[in-house]
Amino acid sequence: MKTLPTQERALLKRQALLDAAVEEFSNTGFEVATAKSIAALAKVATGTFYQYFENKNDILRVLAANRFADLHAHVKTLELKLVDYQPNSTQESIQRVEDKFFDTLLFVYQFHAHDPELHQVLEQRRTIDPKLRVIMDDGEKVLHDRVLSFVKSFNLTNSEQVADNLFAMAEGVVHKLVFHTDLTNETGTAMTEQQIQLSLRVAAQMLASFFLDKPQSK
Repeated sequence: MKTLPTQERALLKRQALLDAAVEEFSNTGFEVATAKSIAALAKVATGTFYQYFENKNDILRVLAANRFADLHAHVKTLELKLVDYQPNSTQESIQRVEDKFFDTLLFVYQFHAHDPELHQVLEQRRTIDPKLRVIMDDGEKVLHDRVLSFVKSFNLTNSEQVADNLFAMAEGVVHKLVFHTDLTNETGTAMTEQQIQLSLRVAAQMLASFFLDKPQSK
């Protein structure tokens, strides 16, 4: 990746290219998109593209790195201390645990739903581009480690396995709601945003129930 420019005008041009790349990769497809088509969409010269990026693989890697930086900024360590839930916890403290899961699931859902096509491009290209795979693997490890930190706060003997499953279950719920566009409700029509949030709320309750039912290890 090339060095990030410092001048505001250059930063604006670079961001315009990044925005154009998202649109091109999502609508046209990675294989069809070119530096020239991305530059044209960004309303800059093709030469300007190469001032900031080596090629379309490079700009996709930057997009991946930026996406994970955004995720990491919003999905912080689940800062729930053991005092938030004790065997005789009130309904209010139990609700805090569920709300923490729901808020995280909702943000990750909305994040993926904003650019589902780009997410699919990234997943497909990570199997081909080793540098992109490292970026995505490292980004996911940060998220996984934050889940693990939360799990360890409950002093479970199998924290690693619980964190692995918790991460996979949360990812599965979000991916189903985002990428299974044929999802319908009981009337046979597409799920509304309210129904999607209800599904996420149920998922949050199920995920939280595992911890709320566990006695703390001494």
